[in-house]
Order: sequence, then C-alpha cells, then structure tokens
Amino acid sequence: MTENTKIIRGSKGGDKAPPPPYRAPDTLHSRSFATIQDLISEGEIEGFATASKEGLTKGTTAYNNASLKDVFLDDTPILNATADSSNPSDTDLNFQNVTFKSKFGIPNQTAMSGIPDIDESRAPTGVQVVVENSDGTESGGLIGAVTRQISNTDVDAVIVTLTWPQIQIFEDNGDINGDRVDYKIQLQHDNGGFVTKIESFVEGRTADAYARDHRIQLNDSFTTVDIKVIRVTADSSTSTRINAFQFTSFQEVIDNISTYPNSAYTALRFDSQQFNRIPSRKYRIRGIKVRIPGAGANNSGTPTVDNATGRIVYPSGYIFNGVMGAAVYTNCPAMCLLDLLTNTRYGLGNHIIDSNLDLFSFVAASKYSNELVDDKTGAGTQEARFSCNVNIQSPKQAFDAINELSGVMRCMPIWSAGSVTISQDKPLTASYVFNLANVGETGFSYSGSSLKQRHSVVSVSYFNMDSKEIDVEVVEDATAIAKLGTIVKRVRAFACTSRGQAARLGRAILFGEQNESEVVSFTTSIDAGIVVRPGSVIEVNDPVRSGARRGGRVVSATTTTITIDALEQTNLPDVTDNATVSVILSDGTVEVGSISN
Repeated sequence: MTENTKIIRGSKGGDKAPPPPYRAPDTLHSRSFATIQDLISEGEIEGFATASKEGLTKGTTAYNNASLKDVFLDDTPILNATADSSNPSDTDLNFQNVTFKSKFGIPNQTAMSGIPDIDESRAPTGVQVVVENSDGTESGGLIGAVTRQISNTDVDAVIVTLTWPQIQIFEDNGDINGDRVDYKIQLQHDNGGFVTKIESFVEGRTADAYARDHRIQLNDSFTTVDIKVIRVTADSSTSTRINAFQFTSFQEVIDNISTYPNSAYTALRFDSQQFNRIPSRKYRIRGIKVRIPGAGANNSGTPTVDNATGRIVYPSGYIFNGVMGAAVYTNCPAMCLLDLLTNTRYGLGNHIIDSNLDLFSFVAASKYSNELVDDKTGAGTQEARFSCNVNIQSPKQAFDAINELSGVMRCMPIWSAGSVTISQDKPLTASYVFNLANVGETGFSYSGSSLKQRHSVVSVSYFNMDSKEIDVEVVEDATAIAKLGTIVKRVRAFACTSRGQAARLGRAILFGEQNESEVVSFTTSIDAGIVVRPGSVIEVNDPVRSGARRGGRVVSATTTTITIDALEQTNLPDVTDNATVSVILSDGTVEVGSISN
C-alpha cells in the first residue's frame, strides 16, 4: 500500500513580489539623410558674409566654419555667431551631423565633392525577399542567399537596402531582449566570382521596422554585376526569437559630375534625427561681383571697397576717366544698376554696352550714394547714404527692374541722344534760368497738390538682417500732423536692409510732399530745351508771382558790365544785400556772379 504525500508550497506573508519583466531599450532607429542643392546666384559672388568680413581665405577650414554662421536652417544658424571659426566646439553647433559645401560661381569652378549622394541620379528596383541562412538555391524568395543582377553598364554604384521588421527575443520569464544578426553583401562582376564588399551586423532591440542602406562602388567597366545578400547568423527556429530580415531593394546610381560654371550654389546634407521635414534655408552672403570705376585721371587715385560694409571709398578729388575697373563685391546701387544693364547672362548686355551709357552719370551717382551720413540709430555711427541689398528671384520686366534699382538712390533713368543716363535727386546748382523773356506769351501757370495727397506719417518696411524678417520704420512730421492730422503712407524700401536708410527714405517723402506741393508749367524755345533735361534744377523769376521784375534779356555785356533790357521796369536789388546775378552764357551754362555796382 502506497502512502500518498501531499506537499503544499507557498510564501510567508511579507515576502517580496517577483521583479517585473525586463524590457531592453529600443536602440535601433532608421536614419535617413537628405541632400539638397540650392542655387544662390547667377554669376560670381564674393562669398559668405562673416568669412568675408573676417578676411578668411576661401577653401580653408576657418572659412568653411565661419560660413556656417551664415547658413540658417529654420532661421537658426548652424554655428553660433560667437563661436571661434578656427576651432569651434560641439557645443557651438546648433545642429549635429550637418555637412555643408559651397561654390562661388567662377567660370572654371570644379565639381562639388565631399558630400555623398550629390550630383547623381538613382533608379530603384524593389526586391522584397526574406534572406535566410539555409544552404541551397533561392526558391520562392524563402531559401538561402538572395541574388539580383544589374545589366546597365552606365551604373557607377549600387545602394542596397535591408530591412528588419523586428529584432527582439521574448524570454520565458517575461523579459524582452535584443539580438544580433550578422550578414554579408557580395558582388560579382561578369561572372568572375563573388567578392565580399560588406561584412556587418545589426545588434540591439526594436519593435518597429529598421532599415539600413549600403552604398557600394562598382568597377569602371563591366557587362553584368550580381548582388548577393547573405545571412550569416542562423535562422530563428522559434516564434519567440524574431530577427528575420529582407533584401528590400537596390538602387542603380549614376554619377552626374556637373560643375555649373558661373553659378554660385550650396550643398547641404543633414540627418533625419535632427529634422522631421526638410527645413527652410537662408544664406547671408556677399553677392554678385560688379565692376567699379578704375584708376582716376591725373593720378587722382583708385576707388576701393570697404571690406566691412561693401561701400565704395572714393579718393579725395577723384576724377573718372571713363574706364571701369575689375569686378568686386559692393552694395553701391549705381554699380549694381550698371551691372544689370550690361551683364549678358542675367541683364541687358546683349542689347546695351558701355558705349550706350553715360558712365560719368553713373559714377557721379555712385559718389553721392557712397558719401557717409549719420545712420540715425542714436549710436553716432555713419553709413553710406544709399546701399543696395536685394535678391531678385524671378524674371522682371526690364523697365520695372531698372526703375526699382534707380529708385534705391533716388535716380531716374533717361534715354537721351542715343545713350542711357541717370539723373539723381541731390543738391545741384541751377542749369537754366527762366523768366518772362524766354518763355511763351502765356507765361507761367501754377497748380497745387491736394491736401488729401499729402501725408504726415510714413511707414517704411525694410528687411532686417538681424531678425531676418520684414521690419517697419515709422517717420513722423510733427508740423504736418498739427496741420493735417495723422495721415499715414506705407511704402516698401526696395533693396533696403538698413534702418537708417529706411528712415531717410521716409523723411525724403515727407519733405517732398510738404515742400514740393506746386507744379509750374510754361513753354520755351528750343535753345532751352537742348540744355534742360529731366532731373535738372532750374530757377524761375515770375514778376506776376513775386511782384518784382528781376529777370530779362542781356542787351550787351563786357567782362565787367551787363546792359539789360527794360531798365525802368526792372527792380534791381540793393548792393548791400550781397546780391548776385545769374547769366546764361552762349554755351547754355549758367554762371553766377556778385553785383558790385
């Protein structure tokens, strides 16, 4: 007779509960890289702003590092502005794993290099076959190594993509651990035998799909290439060990080595771990190189460009001799307009050459534009009176583009006598004098502007280089506000990046509306029409308006005396008033002299 023994097992009250199952961290994440090329400019540019200001040499490590301060991804610079360009640290970088290269648009520039996937075309082919370790021949996509063939002899490289749906091991105690899978990729050129090109492994845990790419360069010449993917690790024999992978696809890569001469462009490669989408890009550059005036006549010196500001510095007493110098970077609006008119790539150079232009008027406008004035920021600093900083991204009507650039420096383009000249709104001496003696019988007629067309406040929008956004400068005329009330005019300052320049534009508009409120009309003879051009400054003496006749004809003259017509009807000033007389000479010019008797 057998005695049955019953054993009761359990735990005493207060024993610790078993630990929770362990789950290994998800350490495998697919990484993708995006490579983008941006065309910055048509034509050679100076380079990036920070590196150019620091006088760094192109191609050096310091120059490339400094350039990263002027590359903005989603409005954030890659490298902090305060970083040492010669040796930045990782903490100075706002984005990791970013590769940046640039070309500056010279005619003989070389192809971009140093960035994978650049200047190439790809043709993907799907495979979607599971790779197993079993010996034998691939059948149904489930047994043994997986092989595919390339027969396009133009292919330079192949990119093989492998995908693991999951990699994890479910233990009996509830733990979830990672695993390791070894694999190889072999190539065979023209049936010459397989050669291992990639021997690698994946180790870790992931519950999501994990993909990995391998780029393999092919031989220079071949007829066919076979690609074989081999699983080295044994196949899983249980459902609790998941580590299968598949040969997902391969891409045939054809390199396209293009140099893009005369085009300035950049290449950026960044990691998907840093961005979940393609970021916006902005570049702070010193733009197209344009011609500036050359060495002056009579040893009057050669203009130079201020490296810090782009302003043309003219020597004292500079005399232009009609010869332009080499192309350099400058933000002088007169030289930018000249370049637009004469450049054959993006301007009107196929229709206009230097002989069709009054180069002297362009240089005169340039000298006035580059004079230093108070920037009105309160810091007591000075800047060029006018500067041009603009990015024209789309085709424009030639007339509109010329007028917009001319307007930057308060100029008006004029086609006259077979050439283009520009007339600038600036202080000038009178080029002609009009009175009842040299106008038509109807005399002078006047018309005023409506009060509704006059403004007391001007709101000027301009591009702020610090915030990289459109900013607004408001200029007020207290006297006009008291007289008219607050009447606001909104204008856009074309090509303006300076708060001071925007303010000067606003003040010029207010001054013009308050002081140039009347138009005088009259007819005159052909001799005056030959001299007077649009933009000329003239003097008008109308006895009907002033109540005194102080203009007429010269009857006769010597070097010291002038005999005038209708002496009795003329109201001559008193000699003690420091009076002057303006006389139109035989060549059409006006000469002013003091009256001594």
